[in-house]
Amino acid sequence: MFRIKINNDVLLGKIDYDDETVSEAIHSTYSDYSYDISLWWNDFVIPLDRRGDISEMYNDIIFMLNELKRNEKELSISFLSSTFTAKWYIQVESENLRILSKWITIEFSNHQPCDNKEGTILIVPTLEFINEWNNLLRIIKNDLIKVGYSENLEGFNYLKTL
Repeated sequence: MFRIKINNDVLLGKIDYDDETVSEAIHSTYSDYSYDISLWWNDFVIPLDRRGDISEMYNDIIFMLNELKRNEKELSISFLSSTFTAKWYIQVESENLRILSKWITIEFSNHQPCDNKEGTILIVPTLEFINEWNNLLRIIKNDLIKVGYSENLEGFNYLKTL
């Protein structure tokens, strides 16, 4: 199972007029590092925060989604954040994605250790996987606009399509 549960009760920060990229703007938009996102990976829940994790992972998420939308059959993506560092090897199999994860560091919400850092496999419908990420990105886009950011930010192109 793959899900992204989002707590929308978050405090928004202020626009930083020196921000040039979406990643920088995400960091400024969210005022604290509270775990407000739960990424469900099979039976595990990985807590994420928008200010740290998502701002650090934003470009990788967009790269991954663009590759999937271009119908790439295989890709790998590396995530480096304060909550988890991992490499995902993604294969498209008909209507599903087969994702082999190599966890380097990870913190689960119940503080369970990752027993299998060598790899865990997740099989998820492609559209469901993309929609889960898009739902999160849509909220982030709206929050960026609420605090005063515009489409002029570097990396905003994907958000325009949501």
